[in-house]
Amino acid sequence: ARYPRPADPPTNIAHLADPPLPPDPQLPFALPRAPTGASVLNAAVRWALSSGKTAEDLLLALVAPDTYRLLLRWRRALFGEEGEMRGRLDEARRQLYALSGSFEPLARSSVSVRSKGLWSTFHKVQQRGQSVNDVLALRVVVDGDELDCYRVLAAAHSLWPSVDGRRKDYVAAPKGNGYRALHDTVTLPCGTPMEIQVRTVEMHAHAEIGDAAHRLYKGAAFSMPTAALRGLAAI
Repeated sequence: ARYPRPADPPTNIAHLADPPLPPDPQLPFALPRAPTGASVLNAAVRWALSSGKTAEDLLLALVAPDTYRLLLRWRRALFGEEGEMRGRLDEARRQLYALSGSFEPLARSSVSVRSKGLWSTFHKVQQRGQSVNDVLALRVVVDGDELDCYRVLAAAHSLWPSVDGRRKDYVAAPKGNGYRALHDTVTLPCGTPMEIQVRTVEMHAHAEIGDAAHRLYKGAAFSMPTAALRGLAAI
């Protein structure tokens, strides 16, 4: 079987596809001869709750366990375990906040971090045909104007070098749905890529609840995992 995989280095997982993946003891409901029906769902939900998995990742593990394991192995190989990813993101946020004394717009900013889920990775590669450069991501929302966005991105570049060809200026040239932000991919000291997004408060509101919201451009895929699990729970 062929599985979705990011196309470009450093997110090329083609070399992880062979040999076939062995059963994963962390997915008891996906092993051969696993029980079916409600007992499968119960086991899956217990596994998800105990390991902090999202509804999206739980559904991917249920319906495509080999794809789930392939993507999980790829992510571990390039980015480490979930605790390592969280540590790198927390350190990146701390380093950026430490510059608030010399970069005043940072003192008026909120900084959030997240790691991309496996379902979201699958959707981006398989359905949208894009490579994945945002497994680790940091977002800055600035209480200021457009110029402050550029200043914050310059502050980030004083910490981490930009990856060639990855900067996207949606402030000067918004997307068709009106989305506006600065995007760039930088390299952390450990060699791991991390995406940075910088927005004003107004840009952020438009991206989260306006016409540019994820739930609109992702379509049904945005709500399908939760809806599917509700259907299973009703069986």
